[in-house]
Amino acid sequence: MVARVSALPLAIVTLGIATQYLGEHGYGIMTTAIVFVGLFETLTSQGIGTVIVRRVSGKQKASLAHLIGLDLTFSLTYALPLGLTAASVGVLTYSDPQVQSALLVLSAGLVCNAVASCFDAVFDVHVKYGTIAIAEFFSRVITLGCAAAVAFTDAGLLAMCAVQILPNLLKMVVNGLAAHRLTPMRPIGDLNAILNLVKESIPFTLIMLIAVIYWRVDGVLLSLLSDTREVAAYGIAVQLAFTLNMLPQVFSRTALSTINEGYASDPARFRRAVASGYRFLLLFATPVAVLGIPLAERLVTAVGSDEFASGATPVLRLFFVACAISFLTSIISDAMVAAHQQRFLTTLSAVNLVVNIALNIILIPRFGAVGCGIALIVTELSGVVFTQIRLRKVGVDPLPLKYVMRLIPGLNLSLLAMLLTWSLPLVFPIVAGMIGYFAGAWLGGAIPDEMRGALLGAMKPGRGTAPA
Repeated sequence: MVARVSALPLAIVTLGIATQYLGEHGYGIMTTAIVFVGLFETLTSQGIGTVIVRRVSGKQKASLAHLIGLDLTFSLTYALPLGLTAASVGVLTYSDPQVQSALLVLSAGLVCNAVASCFDAVFDVHVKYGTIAIAEFFSRVITLGCAAAVAFTDAGLLAMCAVQILPNLLKMVVNGLAAHRLTPMRPIGDLNAILNLVKESIPFTLIMLIAVIYWRVDGVLLSLLSDTREVAAYGIAVQLAFTLNMLPQVFSRTALSTINEGYASDPARFRRAVASGYRFLLLFATPVAVLGIPLAERLVTAVGSDEFASGATPVLRLFFVACAISFLTSIISDAMVAAHQQRFLTTLSAVNLVVNIALNIILIPRFGAVGCGIALIVTELSGVVFTQIRLRKVGVDPLPLKYVMRLIPGLNLSLLAMLLTWSLPLVFPIVAGMIGYFAGAWLGGAIPDEMRGALLGAMKPGRGTAPA
């Protein structure tokens, strides 16, 4: 989490370089290619990683090295055909030559993702993320440097697209070497075992497939039903808002093994892990929704330019709210999978996907990218509400909404701190707001002793990362 938070300013500066260099039209083209290629990203994981973590952490106590070897063989087999398929379908979908060229470049990133996804389960099982953290930070540094070089040399749109796949390439190389040190592995050509692994992963693959389409289809529909200006507004809003999604993603990965093991062997521990996960993620989600609204316009202007402000600001405000809700869906999805409720989760996700597509088709022609934000908030809320009913059946307490009341002093203090520093450069109200929020939350009792211990303990090497 520290690595990703420290890399966040680098990612924002890189975004600023790309938007200011490419402008609305060029950035809209690159965003169109990114969201379309993103539709194929779910096929780079196949849900196999989740199966591996459950097999190794559960009662089966399967061999991690053997399972990773099977996954590696499978991924090496389909990686290149997947990249070629994405590029071919994209060229047939879009007639603009610039979009087609961008799609050809960005499709190469799918090959790197397919191979890199094999190593995630190693870190999740061992709960060791030091190398990943280092790779995360330095990949952002290298990406920033390359983006600046493209802008300085005026290398053009395709060169900036190539910069976008650098993190995937670095992740494949660095994570692969680090994973091999933790669990020596090699490709294993056992066809029956691979087929069994793939078969068991189908429910998780469906969930991931629905999730990826869910998060990408609005951008694709926007690119087909609107113009590049709206796509550019959507792109910058997505990058700014959902960069914050790193926090629930990190929490979900580090808690996944604990939640699965708890459900299999200690139901009380499972329920405590989910309950503390709710509180932890509410602590961070609430200020995203509340403080993001006044900060949206200044963020867009600072990162992009005045050219983006009118179109992207209202979209960013809606996406901040949707992002905050999505914080909760990460822990909810982990709990549902651990409790073997993936069939219900798949059905609900499919229904929400259909509703989201329908809403986007209805709203985009009239509201543009704002319609994407409205549709996303509706379906995110639906997912949270209906999964709560199902989780009650396995003994999980509902969302602790009373806990949100403890966050009000911190929110008030942060808004006051932002108001007092509003005339200063943007970094000052952001930092003042964060300090004010956490000071108010700490003093107001929103950060209890066990959560403080978990947060501080996670910073020390060699300590467990199970949620308090």
